[in-house]
Amino acid sequence: MNLLSHHNFWNAIISLPTTKKMLELSLKKCNSCNKTILEAALTDYAGKSDRCSNCRGLYSKIISLWIEFLRLSLSLKRDKIEKLLDDPYTKRAIISIVKSFLYFGIRKPLSIYAPFLVVWDFTHKCNLNCKHCYSNSGEALETELRTKEALDVVDQLADFGVTALAFSGGEPLSRSDFFEVASRAVKKGLYVSVATNGTLLTKENIKKIKKTGINYVEISIDGAIAETHDSFRGVSGAFNNAITGLKNCVKEELCACIATTATKNNLKEIPAVVDLAEKIGAERFTYFNFVPTGRGKELYDQDISPEEREELMSYLLARISKGSKVTILTTAPQLARLAIQSQGEGNEMAMSMAHMQTVKVSKKAVSLADFIGGCGAGRLYCSLSPYGDVHPCVFLQINVGNLKNRKFKDIWLNSQFFSSLRDRSKLKGPCGACNFRDLCGGCRARAKAYNNDSFTSDPGCILAKKGG
Repeated sequence: MNLLSHHNFWNAIISLPTTKKMLELSLKKCNSCNKTILEAALTDYAGKSDRCSNCRGLYSKIISLWIEFLRLSLSLKRDKIEKLLDDPYTKRAIISIVKSFLYFGIRKPLSIYAPFLVVWDFTHKCNLNCKHCYSNSGEALETELRTKEALDVVDQLADFGVTALAFSGGEPLSRSDFFEVASRAVKKGLYVSVATNGTLLTKENIKKIKKTGINYVEISIDGAIAETHDSFRGVSGAFNNAITGLKNCVKEELCACIATTATKNNLKEIPAVVDLAEKIGAERFTYFNFVPTGRGKELYDQDISPEEREELMSYLLARISKGSKVTILTTAPQLARLAIQSQGEGNEMAMSMAHMQTVKVSKKAVSLADFIGGCGAGRLYCSLSPYGDVHPCVFLQINVGNLKNRKFKDIWLNSQFFSSLRDRSKLKGPCGACNFRDLCGGCRARAKAYNNDSFTSDPGCILAKKGG
């Protein structure tokens, strides 16, 4: 029996007054240590209890029993779960999931009370001229949020329960108050990362990044050689500067990632880019889907075909299965579907965690993928513009509210457009009829860019091309 497949049953359980009361109680904070009963139970399960005497009680033991029951049901290793639950950001995400059960119920795919990730295009300013730039970045604009407004945004996100904040751009390091705002986010308990073109990752800036407590640096490198990258990025020398920046990160033992947008121009070089990540010592490689928005509207002919995308994902899955030295991620939601279709042998398989992680799990845990649900735009994450506009993602720039006159919590919970994105029954065409609808959902940004309708099929999917 696959317990996770019966979400209607679990919704009935959650709807019981006693269950709701227990969930609500698990989120209650202790007056002495300001931690929730749930936090205390997660720490207990990880074998590193730091509860005060007032936190010890029956509910903590009950929660631990439920964790163990789910672990055994999914054939997950105890040591991996203990390590996961010892992470403060995991605790933050789990608290958001419990709040989600109370607010939304259990859905396939999940809708999260407070997003796991917010990507913030921190400035329009950039020192490169990338051909595919989704935001048409160049010069900073006067309408960007001022420092005081930016700090208020950080406070709103943290207080609401957002897990991670990624600074992007433009080039976020070009804004003079970046470290002040990033420091505020770290102090408020957010997992903080920065996506950069790498050219400003000097030794001095790297030391500041590490001192600030930023967890992760993602560096855009769009080719294995300078000619390919510099042509794409519009500035000679960008490749060498980015590689130097990546090496500076690795030297300072920062978690670093090479991010590559796949196009016809660099597709054949991607295996060499992954090799480059391994050679330099980056911890991650991310393949980004090309989305023709912003300056990218001029590059429709550079988008890879559904067949080429399928071949690329198959290559990356094979590399993961063989034991890649780097963690391989992708923004292509079809990866989870391909993983299930192609990995028939063995007890484990690689599972995509909605662009955020790719992990090997027991095949009993594959049903989790239906809840993770592929594309998470407006459901697991969203983005912010430099001006405070809230969008479903950086590539799907539909404005659902502005933080200069509305609170983030209100926009996230009450946006009608977000509500529609959370309901996969709204999808049309092959994506709407697909057997992998909950698992994948297609890229909503690509649907919008190609069809001017966010709920039509993703034209980059081989199944959509075949008609479902």
